[in-house]
This record gives sequence, C-alpha cells and structure tokens, in this order.
Amino acid sequence: MTRVLLQLILVMLAVGISPRGASAQALFSSEAPVELTLTTNLRDMLRERDSTALRWFGAAMTYTDAGGAVRSMPTELRARGHFRRQARNCGFPPLFIRAEKSVRDSSILQGNPRLKIVTPCRPAQVDYQQYILIEYLMYRTYSVIQDVHHRTRLANITYKDSTNRVAPIVVTAFLLEVGEEVADQHKLQFAETPGALFDDVDATTLDRLSLFEYWIGNTDWSLSALHNVEMLRDSLGIYTPVAYDFDWSGAVNARYSFPNATLGIRTVRERLHRGPCRTAEQWAPTLVHYRAKRAAIDSIWALPLAGLDPKVRADTKGYLDQLWPILDNPRQFGRAVVDICQKLGN
Repeated sequence: MTRVLLQLILVMLAVGISPRGASAQALFSSEAPVELTLTTNLRDMLRERDSTALRWFGAAMTYTDAGGAVRSMPTELRARGHFRRQARNCGFPPLFIRAEKSVRDSSILQGNPRLKIVTPCRPAQVDYQQYILIEYLMYRTYSVIQDVHHRTRLANITYKDSTNRVAPIVVTAFLLEVGEEVADQHKLQFAETPGALFDDVDATTLDRLSLFEYWIGNTDWSLSALHNVEMLRDSLGIYTPVAYDFDWSGAVNARYSFPNATLGIRTVRERLHRGPCRTAEQWAPTLVHYRAKRAAIDSIWALPLAGLDPKVRADTKGYLDQLWPILDNPRQFGRAVVDICQKLGN
C-alpha cells in the first residue's frame, strides 16, 4: 500500500465515512475543487458592502456537473461578515450565495438553501490566497476533532462583472455550509440565543473546542456572545457549540490579525487558553482523544493542495506540532491550560 493511499484512508476514517456521510449533499460528496463562474454586478456589490442594509445581487452561476456538462443557473450574492466585509480592511468581502429551491434541486446546490463563500480578502496579493488555503485546512482539521462541524468544499472561482466595468477576478475560495445546515445534518436545532456559560453546554464538546482554539492560537471566540461559535440544541435541551472562522488564529497568521489588548498577549501566535477550568484528571479524556487523532491530522496536512506554498504549509504545521509535547508534559500542560482558564464563560 502506498503512503498516499494510506494517508487517504486515514483521512476517510477520521471524518467518519458513515450512513450520514452517504446522505451528504452533492456539493460535499467530493473533496475535489469545484470550478465556478459567478457573473453579477460586481462593481456595485463591492461598492455597497459598507451599507447597513446589504442587498442581494442577481448572479449567473456556471459550473461543470459530475457528467461533464456545463450548467448555468440563476443565483443571488450578498456581502456578509464583519471585519472582512469592510472596504477599509479588505478589497473583496466574504459572500452568501443562495438560489430558489426549484432552481437548486438537481444542481450542485441541492440541499443548500444558502452557503457562505470565503474568498481571499485581497485577491491580487499572494499571501491572502495562502490564508484561504490554510483556513480551509483548519476546517478540515476541526472536522477530525469534532463530529459536529461545518462542511467545506474548495472552489476555483471566476468572478465576472455583468457590466464589464471590473476586470474578472480569479481566486481559489472555499464554500462553507451555514449553521442551520449543520444542525439539519445532525438532526439538531439551530439556536441563536446568546449568554451561554460553560456549564450550559455539552462538556466533552466544549473541552475539545476550547483546546482546539488554544492549539491553533485563536482567542477570537466567545461562547456567551456567540462570536465565531454557533450553538445547536438536541431534543433533550443539550447544547453543542460549533467553532468556525479561524482566520484570526496564529495558525493562519494573517497580517491583519491581532489579539485583543486586554488579553495580555502581543501576537496571535502567542497561545492563550480561554476555555473552561478543569482539573488535569478532567482534561485526560480530551488529551486521549487528541492523541488518537494525530495520525489523521498529519495526513490532512500531508496531502497535496494545489496553490499552497510548501513553506507556508511547513510553517503552519510546525506551529501546530508544538501542541503534542505540551500534551505529553503534565507540568507544561498544567501551566498552559489547567492554570489559565475562564471559570464561568468567555
């Protein structure tokens, strides 16, 4: 068995190929990048994204289906997000894409009433394209750690202006399912009520999430404020937090990212645990879980990814590999995680 085949098998096992996976929408049934062309009034959409009343723009989406046929369908696009949406911070905003049910049925969008598109913040700059690819791999890594997660699909996108006032923009982005679809996939209910404390959510999921945020150097999350965390609820009223939006993490290390001044760290590459207070004994099952997933995680970071600079990959992987000695050293883990925590919430 070749090394690449073995790595692929490990990844498949890690993401849990199961009856649930078999029912996944067509969009997420493959990991190969999808080729898309989105034609819209690009100039006006880019100009209006600082508005407090964002509007949807009609767009024609063209793609090649599984049978090799070129298909075109009407969709709508709208700017979204906060920091990356603002013109002073980014040249191109994150987007929503949606289509009517009658249109998306039997298309690549079937089962997805709405999707997020994560596009490079500054498409003309090489390092911003790298941020997208690294953040995509962070979602892939999170999917190994947590059963409930957002599914992703790489997309090579050409944005065209229907009025020919803006030159075409060609990027590699990724498509990200919205929280409501994550909930539906796992037979849970999407909950938008803020104010949750650590004791209000499933402890196992929270511990894995908070250690993940520490691992990747991400302090830009809040359970109580539902900031870069979505909350799902089961029929018994048990809440499951789901992390997303990792571009301000030390792992991505975007040039625009910086930590909150109140946290006492100077850069996003300085790790700071902002999760719950647990004893070393209480943390033990989470550490066992992480160690068991290491081979699958290493496989994700070893597989080829077109466009990713090997130096950027190696730098990020080296940063992530700093976790394992910490987990294996009780004193070091105690100082970094056990002793530094939030008692009630964050």
